[in-house]
Amino acid sequence: MSEESWNEEHFTTKENHFDDVPSSTAIDNILRLNQTNIMNLTLMADTKANIMITVSSIVFSVTLSNMDNEVLIWPLTFLGVFSTIALIFAIIVILPKTGYPKTHDGDIDRKSPFYNPLFFGHFAHIPLDEFKSEYAQRLEKDSRTYDAVVGNIYGLGRVLAINKFKYLKLSYTSFLMGLISAVTVFTIGHFDINIFSITETISNELTFTWEGVKVLLCKMSERC
Repeated sequence: MSEESWNEEHFTTKENHFDDVPSSTAIDNILRLNQTNIMNLTLMADTKANIMITVSSIVFSVTLSNMDNEVLIWPLTFLGVFSTIALIFAIIVILPKTGYPKTHDGDIDRKSPFYNPLFFGHFAHIPLDEFKSEYAQRLEKDSRTYDAVVGNIYGLGRVLAINKFKYLKLSYTSFLMGLISAVTVFTIGHFDINIFSITETISNELTFTWEGVKVLLCKMSERC
């Protein structure tokens, strides 16, 4: 199929939800603001991931250098393991996402609803002449331009929600769990707390309390 015929068929058969949307400065500002907000959130996510990478790396290095300390070996072990997990998740956040929808032949699928002509990871797999032709087609009508811009916003939002904030949350959660686990293990070991003894004591107290409650209820009901 030639380049011209593909573009004509693509834009005549593809459903465009913006055919009835009038062109206005307000709509342009909304789209621009939405895209700017997503880019700012993406930058914020990358910044937080870089902070976590730095902190986790420092903690991991300190953990390895103090593993010969018998008092701190278990707290440091928990802290080191969870810091490593947090580091891995943080690295996933900042990894470049350049995948593209593919056909059965392995070529880029420009009929896919996830195809984004404004994303470099997609149009880099298209010859320059075809890219120029498709771009010109999208700029001929405001509805086609809106369709491309909204598709780009959607693609950026999916990357932000699925690939960045999801793993960023897992990274910070893992690091927090490491801190809590290390403090808990250190507290138990430092004060020589016997968990089984505490559990048994609580169980005995609860049993005694329940027996007292049963006696009281029995007396109140005058059944004893």
